[in-house]
Amino acid sequence: MPENRIVITGAGVASAIGLGQQDFFDAFLRGESGVRSLADRDDEGPVPPPGCENDGFWIGAPIVGFDGKQFVKPRKALKVMSREIQLAYVSAMMAIEDAGLDTVLPASVPAADHSAADQSASDSISFAPQEIGTVFGSEMLYGPPTELAEAFQKCLDENGDMDESRFGEAAMRSVMPLWMLKYLPNMPACHVGIAVNAHGPNNSLVVGDTSGPAALDEAISCLTRRIASCMITGAAGTRINATRLNYRNDLPIAEATPKIADASRPFDPESKGVVGGEAAAVFVLETLASSTRRGAAPLAEVVGIASRFVASGGMSLAKRSCDIHTAGIRGSAKAIELAVADAMRKAKVTANDIGFVVSHAMGDPIIDVQERDALQRMLPNIPVVTPISTLGHTGAASGSIELLVGVLALKRNMIPPSIQLSPTTHTKPVVSDAQRLTKRYGICLSHTPEGAAIATVLASVN
Repeated sequence: MPENRIVITGAGVASAIGLGQQDFFDAFLRGESGVRSLADRDDEGPVPPPGCENDGFWIGAPIVGFDGKQFVKPRKALKVMSREIQLAYVSAMMAIEDAGLDTVLPASVPAADHSAADQSASDSISFAPQEIGTVFGSEMLYGPPTELAEAFQKCLDENGDMDESRFGEAAMRSVMPLWMLKYLPNMPACHVGIAVNAHGPNNSLVVGDTSGPAALDEAISCLTRRIASCMITGAAGTRINATRLNYRNDLPIAEATPKIADASRPFDPESKGVVGGEAAAVFVLETLASSTRRGAAPLAEVVGIASRFVASGGMSLAKRSCDIHTAGIRGSAKAIELAVADAMRKAKVTANDIGFVVSHAMGDPIIDVQERDALQRMLPNIPVVTPISTLGHTGAASGSIELLVGVLALKRNMIPPSIQLSPTTHTKPVVSDAQRLTKRYGICLSHTPEGAAIATVLASVN
């Protein structure tokens, strides 16, 4: 890593097992599951028809009890915030408070006065607006089909056939004028940037499961190139809204289990598919020197990060598939291996230094085999944590959730357990009971069905 040491000084999360990092990690340590029937959801999302509550299609990890009105200010901003944007915004505000920046943001120190303010011993922090940046991982944001239903109904001709030429006029009359602003993938970064008066780097990365770690990597680059002094980064995502539930051809669907909370089964060779969820996780990044100057206690240090791509079998064939019988059609063990090797090289550590692995295994037997094979070669016999067993697959947020688990494990010196339906069938040392962490480093993995992989080495701060 570059000479400037990069630390995480704040973290916020909205998840099915808790809002805020303390509630989140406490629930994780207790082995609680956010997986349940989607009949329990209380948002505008679809619920199962009677009799289908335990069907695998209708199992997920929704955030229950979340009301954006309690957190988003000004409240009128909610009309241009989809649920994913709200989750990202709330998580960012929690991360800012956790970093001790809530009393000084939005930023207001003029650039001309910033240097003098920095040198004042009485100032706890003094970032100028242009020194604060926001980089978020994101995905396609899909609204409820009901928001467009009236416009589509007006496109039907007298025979009940769709006449696409009518849609322009119908949409102007029947769709909220600001509708598109609710569902632009770059809006989490924009809303957070506006809220804190950030005039520095602003970007959004839409790269599937690796979106959050990719955003972290870019945020680190902004700090090391000194085009920003404080970066807010993270991701939000979902696989359980109406449109995403309708498209399930990229990953197999999980089967119901006797206990619904056990339905998400990473690394279990008997698993048939993936449980969806929703979440957001956001971090505040700065240099160690900056955090020391203002008296902030870092949660963890990012000491190595690497991204690699090796096309999966399906990507090579230009084919998406949810088949669970064709080996190698999804995922890439080679990409994971290359990312792990380069991240450890940058961090100047070996496998013997790593205390735990935060896995991206998700219950897809094809993808999980790719990661299992990579870990057996690169990080054998190291304790493994599988967040997706607890929260389901949260889309673009999944990589940031895995980073958060790694950060909090280091901060609290505890490796959290993973929910397992059949512990004896696992071929990796998946942690079934919380255990004390005895090493300084952990590594977090994220990868996509297409063959992208990112590995991040985190360290406790001495």
